[in-house]
Amino acid sequence: MNRHNFIGVTILVSVLALNPLLAVEFQNNIQTRLNSAKKLSNSIASILHKRGLDEDAAEEIAASSVGDDEEHLTQMVENLSSVLSHDEIMEHLSTMVLHRKEIQLDSYDYLVSMASKIRKSSLDKSMLNHLHAIAKLNSQLIG
Repeated sequence: MNRHNFIGVTILVSVLALNPLLAVEFQNNIQTRLNSAKKLSNSIASILHKRGLDEDAAEEIAASSVGDDEEHLTQMVENLSSVLSHDEIMEHLSTMVLHRKEIQLDSYDYLVSMASKIRKSSLDKSMLNHLHAIAKLNSQLIG
């Protein structure tokens, strides 16, 4: 019986010792996501500023177009960056924001149009399949 108590106490101490470590890791993961979400609108604003807009105006336009969905949009861009380069995506998004057009990264048609404009050529079947999967995944993010 002494051996069982020792094992039980060891497991209890291990759980109590590891629980705060897991909480810190989870908190760091959330903080990283928030920082990357903030970076998306900042990145768009930076591109707009490089194109000649006033810095304050660029930040305001980027923030208003991204709105409250910045975290979802960040995740959608990450999903899309498996097919297109991140810089090309950000250039396209900044153009859409500048013209105040709606960004629909959960729409297959929008993704095909976007990829066609970025690649400046017709898309192959593999790319279309990837875009379809990404559109489906992004639409699940929205709910």
